[in-house]
Amino acid sequence: METTTFNFDVNTGTIEYLEQRYLFVSPTSKLSIDKSLDYDCIIIDGKNIDFVKMIVKKIRKNNNPMIYLKPIVLLNGNAHKDPFINNLIDGVIYSFDQIKLIYISISEINELINNLDFISSISFESMLISKLLYYMYTRNIKTLEPIPYIFSNTNYCYPILSVNFKYSEENKVFELIKIAEDEGLFKSKFIDLSYSCSNCKSTHLSYRETCPRCGNSHTDTFDIVHHFPCAYVGPITDFTNEIDDQLSCPKCSKSLKHIGVDYDKPSVLHICKNCENKFQDYNVKAKCMYCNQDNLVENLSSQEIREYTLTQKGENYSIQGYVSTPKDIEEIIGTVKYDTFRTIVKYEIERIKQSEGASNIVSITINNAGQFYSKVGSSRQQTLLKDLVREIRSSIRSSDMISFYSSSVILITMFEIPDRIAVRIMNEIVTALKKLVENNFNDLEIQLKPHVHLLNTKLSAELQINQLISE
Repeated sequence: METTTFNFDVNTGTIEYLEQRYLFVSPTSKLSIDKSLDYDCIIIDGKNIDFVKMIVKKIRKNNNPMIYLKPIVLLNGNAHKDPFINNLIDGVIYSFDQIKLIYISISEINELINNLDFISSISFESMLISKLLYYMYTRNIKTLEPIPYIFSNTNYCYPILSVNFKYSEENKVFELIKIAEDEGLFKSKFIDLSYSCSNCKSTHLSYRETCPRCGNSHTDTFDIVHHFPCAYVGPITDFTNEIDDQLSCPKCSKSLKHIGVDYDKPSVLHICKNCENKFQDYNVKAKCMYCNQDNLVENLSSQEIREYTLTQKGENYSIQGYVSTPKDIEEIIGTVKYDTFRTIVKYEIERIKQSEGASNIVSITINNAGQFYSKVGSSRQQTLLKDLVREIRSSIRSSDMISFYSSSVILITMFEIPDRIAVRIMNEIVTALKKLVENNFNDLEIQLKPHVHLLNTKLSAELQINQLISE
Protein backbone atom coordinates (compact mmCIF):
# COMPACT_ATOMS: atom_id res chain seq x y z
CA MET A 1 0.00 0.00 0.00
CA GLU A 2 1.26 3.44 -0.91
CA THR A 3 2.06 5.59 2.11
CA THR A 4 1.89 9.37 2.30
CA THR A 5 5.24 10.89 3.07
CA PHE A 6 5.71 14.54 3.87
CA ASN A 7 8.15 16.53 5.94
CA PHE A 8 6.84 19.06 8.45
CA ASP A 9 9.21 21.58 10.02
CA VAL A 10 7.28 22.79 13.07
CA ASN A 11 9.64 25.73 13.66
CA THR A 12 9.15 27.30 10.21
CA GLY A 13 5.69 25.88 9.41
CA THR A 14 7.11 24.41 6.19
CA ILE A 15 5.59 21.23 4.78
CA GLU A 16 7.25 19.44 1.86
CA TYR A 17 5.38 16.93 -0.25
CA LEU A 18 7.07 15.64 -3.40
CA GLU A 19 8.37 18.81 -5.11
CA GLN A 20 5.79 21.13 -3.52
CA ARG A 21 6.31 23.35 -0.48
CA TYR A 22 3.42 24.44 1.75
CA LEU A 23 3.41 27.07 4.49
CA PHE A 24 1.22 26.31 7.49
CA VAL A 25 -0.18 29.38 9.26
CA SER A 26 -1.97 29.31 12.63
CA PRO A 27 -2.97 31.94 15.23
CA THR A 28 0.25 31.17 17.10
CA SER A 29 2.47 31.81 14.07
CA LYS A 30 3.36 35.03 12.28
CA LEU A 31 2.85 35.36 8.54
CA SER A 32 5.15 37.54 6.52
CA ILE A 33 3.33 38.12 3.23
CA ASP A 34 6.58 38.28 1.28
CA LYS A 35 7.54 34.93 2.77
CA SER A 36 4.61 33.31 0.96
CA LEU A 37 6.41 33.86 -2.36
CA ASP A 38 8.67 30.93 -1.48
CA TYR A 39 5.79 28.45 -1.24
CA ASP A 40 3.41 26.71 -3.64
CA CYS A 41 0.42 26.98 -1.30
CA ILE A 42 -0.64 28.51 2.02
CA ILE A 43 -2.41 26.19 4.50
CA ILE A 44 -4.34 28.10 7.19
CA ASP A 45 -5.64 26.67 10.46
CA GLY A 46 -9.39 26.94 9.85
CA LYS A 47 -10.75 26.89 13.40
CA ASN A 48 -10.88 30.65 14.04
CA ILE A 49 -13.02 32.45 11.44
CA ASP A 50 -11.74 35.93 12.31
CA PHE A 51 -8.13 34.79 12.02
CA VAL A 52 -8.75 33.02 8.71
CA LYS A 53 -10.56 36.04 7.27
CA MET A 54 -7.70 38.35 8.29
CA ILE A 55 -5.05 36.16 6.61
CA VAL A 56 -7.09 35.47 3.47
CA LYS A 57 -7.87 39.19 3.01
CA LYS A 58 -4.24 40.10 3.57
CA ILE A 59 -3.20 37.73 0.76
CA ARG A 60 -5.97 38.42 -1.73
CA LYS A 61 -5.83 42.23 -1.50
CA ASN A 62 -2.07 42.32 -2.10
CA ASN A 63 -1.08 43.93 -5.41
CA ASN A 64 1.67 41.44 -6.24
CA PRO A 65 0.08 38.80 -8.52
CA MET A 66 2.41 36.12 -7.21
CA ILE A 67 0.90 36.75 -3.77
CA TYR A 68 -2.79 37.48 -4.40
CA LEU A 69 -3.05 34.47 -6.76
CA LYS A 70 -1.37 32.13 -4.26
CA PRO A 71 -3.39 28.93 -3.63
CA ILE A 72 -4.97 28.88 -0.16
CA VAL A 73 -6.25 25.78 1.65
CA LEU A 74 -7.87 25.53 5.08
CA LEU A 75 -7.06 22.84 7.63
CA ASN A 76 -9.91 21.64 9.85
CA GLY A 77 -12.43 23.98 11.44
CA ASN A 78 -15.57 25.56 10.02
CA ALA A 79 -14.18 28.82 8.60
CA HIS A 80 -14.90 27.59 5.06
CA LYS A 81 -18.64 27.73 5.87
CA ASP A 82 -18.38 31.51 5.85
CA PRO A 83 -19.45 32.37 2.26
CA PHE A 84 -16.93 35.21 1.94
CA ILE A 85 -14.00 32.99 2.97
CA ASN A 86 -15.26 30.07 0.91
CA ASN A 87 -15.10 32.18 -2.26
CA LEU A 88 -11.45 33.09 -1.65
CA ILE A 89 -9.92 29.69 -0.88
CA ASP A 90 -9.02 26.71 -3.04
CA GLY A 91 -9.97 23.80 -0.81
CA VAL A 92 -10.26 22.25 2.63
CA ILE A 93 -8.35 19.36 4.20
CA TYR A 94 -8.82 17.75 7.62
CA SER A 95 -5.35 16.37 8.16
CA PHE A 96 -1.90 16.85 6.66
CA ASP A 97 -2.21 13.33 5.26
CA GLN A 98 -4.79 14.73 2.80
CA ILE A 99 -2.23 17.01 1.12
CA LYS A 100 -1.93 14.30 -1.52
CA LEU A 101 -5.60 14.96 -2.39
CA ILE A 102 -4.98 18.62 -3.24
CA TYR A 103 -1.58 18.08 -4.89
CA ILE A 104 -2.91 18.01 -8.47
CA SER A 105 -5.25 21.01 -8.13
CA ILE A 106 -2.51 23.13 -6.53
CA SER A 107 -0.15 22.15 -9.35
CA GLU A 108 -2.73 23.14 -11.97
CA ILE A 109 -3.33 26.56 -10.38
CA ASN A 110 0.38 27.30 -10.18
CA GLU A 111 0.87 26.17 -13.77
CA LEU A 112 -1.81 28.60 -14.94
CA ILE A 113 -0.22 31.38 -12.87
CA ASN A 114 3.10 30.70 -14.57
CA ASN A 115 1.39 31.00 -17.98
CA LEU A 116 0.38 34.59 -17.32
CA ASP A 117 2.24 37.59 -18.66
CA PHE A 118 1.69 40.19 -15.94
CA ILE A 119 1.51 43.81 -17.01
CA SER A 120 1.26 47.08 -15.11
CA SER A 121 -2.13 48.76 -15.37
CA ILE A 122 -2.55 52.50 -15.79
CA SER A 123 -5.07 53.11 -13.00
CA PHE A 124 -6.38 51.60 -9.78
CA GLU A 125 -9.59 50.54 -11.53
CA SER A 126 -7.82 48.75 -14.38
CA MET A 127 -5.46 47.09 -11.90
CA LEU A 128 -8.40 45.62 -9.97
CA ILE A 129 -10.07 44.44 -13.17
CA SER A 130 -6.79 42.69 -14.09
CA LYS A 131 -6.67 41.10 -10.63
CA LEU A 132 -10.21 39.83 -11.11
CA LEU A 133 -9.53 38.44 -14.59
CA TYR A 134 -6.26 36.79 -13.52
CA TYR A 135 -7.97 35.15 -10.55
CA MET A 136 -10.86 33.85 -12.65
CA TYR A 137 -8.44 32.46 -15.23
CA THR A 138 -6.23 30.62 -12.74
CA ARG A 139 -9.30 29.10 -11.03
CA ASN A 140 -11.15 28.34 -14.27
CA ILE A 141 -14.07 30.51 -13.14
CA LYS A 142 -16.40 31.74 -15.88
CA THR A 143 -19.12 33.39 -13.80
CA LEU A 144 -18.91 36.01 -11.06
CA GLU A 145 -21.84 35.54 -8.71
CA PRO A 146 -23.12 38.02 -6.09
CA ILE A 147 -22.91 36.48 -2.62
CA PRO A 148 -25.51 37.42 0.04
CA TYR A 149 -23.38 38.30 3.06
CA ILE A 150 -24.55 39.90 6.28
CA PHE A 151 -21.09 41.24 7.10
CA SER A 152 -20.85 43.16 3.84
CA ASN A 153 -21.77 46.85 3.86
CA THR A 154 -23.72 46.23 0.65
CA ASN A 155 -25.40 42.93 1.74
CA TYR A 156 -24.41 41.41 -1.60
CA CYS A 157 -20.72 41.17 -2.38
CA TYR A 158 -18.26 39.84 -4.95
CA PRO A 159 -15.53 38.62 -2.54
CA ILE A 160 -12.52 38.72 -4.89
CA LEU A 161 -13.34 42.40 -5.62
CA SER A 162 -14.74 43.43 -2.23
CA VAL A 163 -11.55 42.31 -0.50
CA ASN A 164 -9.76 45.28 -2.10
CA PHE A 165 -12.00 47.91 -0.50
CA LYS A 166 -12.62 49.19 3.00
CA TYR A 167 -15.95 48.28 4.56
CA SER A 168 -17.29 51.81 4.00
CA GLU A 169 -16.26 51.78 0.31
CA GLU A 170 -17.62 48.39 -0.78
CA ASN A 171 -20.25 50.08 -2.95
CA LYS A 172 -17.43 51.04 -5.36
CA VAL A 173 -17.32 47.39 -6.43
CA PHE A 174 -20.53 47.94 -8.42
CA GLU A 175 -18.97 50.88 -10.28
CA LEU A 176 -15.89 48.81 -11.04
CA ILE A 177 -17.69 45.78 -12.42
CA LYS A 178 -19.91 48.11 -14.50
CA ILE A 179 -16.74 49.50 -16.15
CA ALA A 180 -15.68 45.95 -17.01
CA GLU A 181 -19.12 45.16 -18.46
CA ASP A 182 -19.19 48.36 -20.52
CA GLU A 183 -15.80 47.36 -21.94
CA GLY A 184 -17.31 44.07 -23.14
CA LEU A 185 -15.38 41.88 -20.72
CA PHE A 186 -18.56 40.54 -19.11
CA LYS A 187 -22.20 40.04 -19.93
CA SER A 188 -24.67 40.08 -17.08
CA LYS A 189 -28.13 39.05 -15.95
CA PHE A 190 -30.37 40.60 -13.30
CA ILE A 191 -30.50 38.85 -9.91
CA ASP A 192 -31.99 41.30 -7.42
CA LEU A 193 -32.52 44.95 -6.57
CA SER A 194 -30.91 46.45 -3.48
CA TYR A 195 -31.55 49.79 -1.77
CA SER A 196 -28.91 51.78 0.06
CA CYS A 197 -28.48 54.93 2.14
CA SER A 198 -28.37 58.05 -0.04
CA ASN A 199 -25.49 59.37 2.08
CA CYS A 200 -23.01 56.49 2.59
CA LYS A 201 -24.45 53.78 0.29
CA SER A 202 -24.70 51.22 3.08
CA THR A 203 -27.58 48.76 2.72
CA HIS A 204 -27.91 48.11 6.45
CA LEU A 205 -31.17 49.96 6.96
CA SER A 206 -33.89 49.93 9.61
CA TYR A 207 -37.31 50.57 8.09
CA ARG A 208 -39.87 52.36 10.29
CA GLU A 209 -43.30 53.94 9.99
CA THR A 210 -43.06 57.49 11.34
CA CYS A 211 -45.23 60.48 12.16
CA PRO A 212 -45.35 62.86 9.16
CA ARG A 213 -45.10 65.86 11.51
CA CYS A 214 -42.24 65.05 13.89
CA GLY A 215 -40.71 61.86 12.42
CA ASN A 216 -41.17 59.86 15.63
CA SER A 217 -42.06 56.19 15.32
CA HIS A 218 -43.77 55.89 18.75
CA THR A 219 -47.46 55.78 17.85
CA ASP A 220 -50.77 54.19 18.79
CA THR A 221 -53.09 52.82 16.13
CA PHE A 222 -56.89 52.62 16.37
CA ASP A 223 -59.60 51.40 14.04
CA ILE A 224 -61.91 54.04 12.60
CA VAL A 225 -65.57 53.08 13.00
CA HIS A 226 -68.40 54.18 10.68
CA HIS A 227 -71.90 53.89 12.21
CA PHE A 228 -74.38 53.38 9.37
CA PRO A 229 -77.66 54.65 10.95
CA CYS A 230 -76.39 58.10 11.99
CA ALA A 231 -73.28 58.29 9.75
CA TYR A 232 -70.97 59.07 12.68
CA VAL A 233 -67.31 58.33 11.95
CA GLY A 234 -64.60 58.30 14.62
CA PRO A 235 -61.86 56.28 16.31
CA ILE A 236 -62.98 53.13 18.07
CA THR A 237 -62.12 54.76 21.41
CA ASP A 238 -65.16 57.03 20.88
CA PHE A 239 -67.41 53.92 20.90
CA THR A 240 -66.03 52.19 24.02
CA ASN A 241 -67.08 52.63 27.64
CA GLU A 242 -65.82 51.73 31.10
CA ILE A 243 -68.72 49.45 32.05
CA ASP A 244 -68.62 46.65 29.48
CA ASP A 245 -66.98 45.66 26.20
CA GLN A 246 -69.95 46.64 24.05
CA LEU A 247 -69.60 49.39 21.45
CA SER A 248 -72.11 52.26 21.49
CA CYS A 249 -72.35 55.30 19.25
CA PRO A 250 -71.45 58.59 20.97
CA LYS A 251 -73.78 60.48 18.62
CA CYS A 252 -77.02 58.48 18.71
CA SER A 253 -76.25 56.21 21.73
CA LYS A 254 -77.29 53.05 19.87
CA SER A 255 -75.34 49.84 20.37
CA LEU A 256 -73.21 48.50 17.54
CA LYS A 257 -73.96 44.81 17.19
CA HIS A 258 -73.01 43.43 13.81
CA ILE A 259 -70.03 44.60 11.76
CA GLY A 260 -70.97 44.94 8.15
CA VAL A 261 -74.64 45.34 9.09
CA ASP A 262 -74.83 48.43 11.32
CA TYR A 263 -71.22 49.53 11.22
CA ASP A 264 -67.86 48.90 9.56
CA LYS A 265 -64.16 49.75 10.03
CA PRO A 266 -63.12 51.53 6.84
CA SER A 267 -59.65 52.64 7.96
CA VAL A 268 -57.27 53.20 10.87
CA LEU A 269 -56.10 56.28 12.75
CA HIS A 270 -52.58 56.76 14.08
CA ILE A 271 -51.79 59.04 17.02
CA CYS A 272 -48.19 60.10 17.63
CA LYS A 273 -47.20 59.75 21.27
CA ASN A 274 -44.54 62.39 20.83
CA CYS A 275 -46.49 65.32 19.35
CA GLU A 276 -50.09 63.94 19.54
CA ASN A 277 -50.53 64.43 15.79
CA LYS A 278 -53.40 62.38 14.33
CA PHE A 279 -52.92 60.95 10.87
CA GLN A 280 -53.90 58.08 8.63
CA ASP A 281 -50.81 57.64 6.43
CA TYR A 282 -47.34 57.06 7.81
CA ASN A 283 -44.09 58.32 6.37
CA VAL A 284 -41.89 55.26 5.83
CA LYS A 285 -38.26 55.94 6.66
CA ALA A 286 -35.08 53.88 6.47
CA LYS A 287 -32.50 54.71 9.10
CA CYS A 288 -28.94 53.84 8.11
CA MET A 289 -27.24 51.70 10.74
CA TYR A 290 -23.82 52.86 9.54
CA CYS A 291 -24.03 56.67 9.30
CA ASN A 292 -27.36 57.18 11.18
CA GLN A 293 -28.97 59.17 8.37
CA ASP A 294 -32.76 58.85 8.30
CA ASN A 295 -33.83 58.43 4.67
CA LEU A 296 -37.30 58.71 3.22
CA VAL A 297 -37.68 55.47 1.28
CA GLU A 298 -38.28 57.38 -1.96
CA ASN A 299 -34.82 58.96 -1.54
CA LEU A 300 -32.94 55.66 -1.19
CA SER A 301 -30.40 54.75 -3.86
CA SER A 302 -31.17 51.64 -5.87
CA GLN A 303 -28.57 49.20 -7.14
CA GLU A 304 -29.12 46.30 -9.51
CA ILE A 305 -27.44 43.13 -8.32
CA ARG A 306 -26.25 41.19 -11.35
CA GLU A 307 -24.42 37.97 -12.15
CA TYR A 308 -21.50 38.44 -14.56
CA THR A 309 -20.21 35.94 -17.11
CA LEU A 310 -16.93 36.30 -19.00
CA THR A 311 -17.19 37.07 -22.70
CA GLN A 312 -14.61 35.90 -25.25
CA LYS A 313 -12.99 39.31 -25.00
CA GLY A 314 -12.89 38.91 -21.22
CA GLU A 315 -11.25 35.51 -21.52
CA ASN A 316 -8.60 36.98 -23.79
CA TYR A 317 -7.86 39.74 -21.29
CA SER A 318 -7.76 37.12 -18.53
CA ILE A 319 -4.49 35.91 -20.01
CA GLN A 320 -2.90 39.13 -21.27
CA GLY A 321 -4.11 41.52 -18.54
CA TYR A 322 -6.17 44.71 -18.66
CA VAL A 323 -4.11 47.88 -19.03
CA SER A 324 -6.60 50.74 -18.88
CA THR A 325 -10.21 51.79 -18.58
CA PRO A 326 -11.76 54.30 -21.02
CA LYS A 327 -11.55 56.94 -18.29
CA ASP A 328 -7.76 56.56 -18.12
CA ILE A 329 -7.21 57.48 -21.76
CA GLU A 330 -10.17 59.80 -22.41
CA GLU A 331 -8.81 62.40 -20.00
CA ILE A 332 -5.62 62.97 -22.00
CA ILE A 333 -5.52 66.51 -23.40
CA GLY A 334 -5.48 66.64 -27.19
CA THR A 335 -7.71 63.59 -27.69
CA VAL A 336 -11.44 63.00 -28.13
CA LYS A 337 -13.54 60.15 -26.79
CA TYR A 338 -13.84 57.12 -29.02
CA ASP A 339 -17.62 57.66 -29.43
CA THR A 340 -16.93 61.20 -30.64
CA PHE A 341 -14.28 59.93 -33.07
CA ARG A 342 -16.70 57.37 -34.48
CA THR A 343 -19.39 60.05 -34.96
CA ILE A 344 -16.92 62.35 -36.76
CA VAL A 345 -15.99 59.52 -39.14
CA LYS A 346 -19.67 58.80 -39.73
CA TYR A 347 -20.32 62.40 -40.81
CA GLU A 348 -17.18 62.46 -42.96
CA ILE A 349 -18.46 59.43 -44.87
CA GLU A 350 -21.72 61.29 -45.53
CA ARG A 351 -19.78 64.39 -46.64
CA ILE A 352 -17.58 62.60 -49.17
CA LYS A 353 -20.67 60.93 -50.64
CA GLN A 354 -21.68 64.42 -51.76
CA SER A 355 -18.27 65.82 -52.64
CA GLU A 356 -16.77 62.66 -54.18
CA GLY A 357 -13.58 63.39 -52.23
CA ALA A 358 -11.17 60.99 -50.50
CA SER A 359 -10.41 60.77 -46.77
CA ASN A 360 -8.44 58.42 -44.55
CA ILE A 361 -8.50 57.17 -41.00
CA VAL A 362 -5.27 55.80 -39.59
CA SER A 363 -4.16 53.82 -36.58
CA ILE A 364 -0.94 53.35 -34.66
CA THR A 365 -0.78 50.05 -32.81
CA ILE A 366 1.64 49.45 -29.94
CA ASN A 367 2.38 45.79 -30.60
CA ASN A 368 4.23 45.21 -27.34
CA ALA A 369 1.86 47.31 -25.17
CA GLY A 370 1.76 44.86 -22.26
CA GLN A 371 5.51 44.51 -21.86
CA PHE A 372 6.07 48.19 -22.68
CA TYR A 373 3.65 49.57 -20.05
CA SER A 374 4.91 47.08 -17.50
CA LYS A 375 8.48 48.32 -17.87
CA VAL A 376 7.45 51.97 -17.85
CA GLY A 377 5.66 51.60 -14.52
CA SER A 378 2.20 52.78 -13.53
CA SER A 379 3.43 56.12 -12.15
CA ARG A 380 4.83 57.18 -15.55
CA GLN A 381 2.26 55.69 -17.92
CA GLN A 382 -0.08 58.68 -18.02
CA THR A 383 2.84 61.04 -18.58
CA LEU A 384 4.12 58.87 -21.41
CA LEU A 385 0.72 58.75 -23.13
CA LYS A 386 0.46 62.54 -22.92
CA ASP A 387 3.92 62.87 -24.49
CA LEU A 388 2.96 60.51 -27.30
CA VAL A 389 -0.20 62.51 -28.02
CA ARG A 390 1.73 65.79 -27.94
CA GLU A 391 4.24 64.40 -30.48
CA ILE A 392 1.48 63.18 -32.78
CA ARG A 393 -0.38 66.48 -32.51
CA SER A 394 2.74 68.37 -33.62
CA SER A 395 2.83 66.35 -36.86
CA ILE A 396 -0.80 66.66 -37.95
CA ARG A 397 -3.26 69.48 -38.67
CA SER A 398 -5.23 71.11 -35.87
CA SER A 399 -8.44 69.87 -37.51
CA ASP A 400 -7.37 66.22 -37.29
CA MET A 401 -8.72 64.19 -34.38
CA ILE A 402 -6.83 61.79 -32.11
CA SER A 403 -8.59 59.11 -30.06
CA PHE A 404 -7.59 56.05 -28.05
CA TYR A 405 -9.49 52.91 -29.00
CA SER A 406 -7.55 51.19 -26.25
CA SER A 407 -4.24 51.72 -24.50
CA SER A 408 -2.55 49.93 -27.39
CA VAL A 409 -4.41 51.47 -30.37
CA ILE A 410 -4.36 55.17 -31.28
CA LEU A 411 -6.76 56.40 -33.98
CA ILE A 412 -6.29 59.56 -36.11
CA THR A 413 -8.41 61.24 -38.77
CA MET A 414 -6.66 62.42 -41.95
CA PHE A 415 -9.49 63.79 -44.02
CA GLU A 416 -8.93 65.04 -47.58
CA ILE A 417 -5.35 63.77 -47.67
CA PRO A 418 -4.17 61.39 -50.43
CA ASP A 419 -3.15 57.86 -49.40
CA ARG A 420 0.55 58.31 -50.18
CA ILE A 421 0.73 61.53 -48.14
CA ALA A 422 -1.07 59.89 -45.22
CA VAL A 423 1.37 56.95 -45.30
CA ARG A 424 4.36 59.32 -45.34
CA ILE A 425 3.02 61.32 -42.41
CA MET A 426 2.34 58.17 -40.44
CA ASN A 427 5.85 56.83 -41.00
CA GLU A 428 7.28 60.15 -39.85
CA ILE A 429 5.11 60.05 -36.73
CA VAL A 430 6.22 56.50 -35.90
CA THR A 431 9.86 57.48 -36.26
CA ALA A 432 9.34 60.51 -34.00
CA LEU A 433 7.53 58.42 -31.35
CA LYS A 434 10.27 55.80 -31.28
CA LYS A 435 12.87 58.53 -30.86
CA LEU A 436 10.81 60.08 -28.05
CA VAL A 437 10.79 56.80 -26.14
CA GLU A 438 14.46 56.20 -26.84
CA ASN A 439 15.40 59.63 -25.46
CA ASN A 440 13.36 59.22 -22.29
CA PHE A 441 13.79 55.56 -21.40
CA ASN A 442 17.02 53.61 -21.40
CA ASP A 443 16.92 50.09 -22.86
CA LEU A 444 13.21 50.38 -23.65
CA GLU A 445 11.84 49.69 -27.11
CA ILE A 446 8.35 50.48 -28.36
CA GLN A 447 7.06 48.45 -31.31
CA LEU A 448 4.72 50.58 -33.44
CA LYS A 449 2.74 49.58 -36.50
CA PRO A 450 0.88 52.25 -38.56
CA HIS A 451 -2.13 51.49 -40.76
CA VAL A 452 -3.91 53.73 -43.27
CA HIS A 453 -7.52 53.05 -44.31
CA LEU A 454 -9.27 54.85 -47.17
CA LEU A 455 -12.89 55.52 -46.20
CA ASN A 456 -15.50 53.61 -48.19
CA THR A 457 -18.83 55.40 -48.65
CA LYS A 458 -20.70 52.09 -48.84
CA LEU A 459 -19.66 50.82 -45.38
CA SER A 460 -20.52 52.10 -41.91
CA ALA A 461 -18.05 54.07 -39.81
CA GLU A 462 -17.96 51.45 -37.06
CA LEU A 463 -17.31 48.62 -39.50
CA GLN A 464 -14.44 50.48 -41.15
CA ILE A 465 -12.85 51.42 -37.83
CA ASN A 466 -13.05 47.76 -36.78
CA GLN A 467 -11.47 46.77 -40.11
CA LEU A 468 -8.67 49.26 -39.52
CA ILE A 469 -8.04 47.92 -36.01
CA SER A 470 -8.13 44.28 -37.12
CA GLU A 471 -5.47 45.00 -39.72
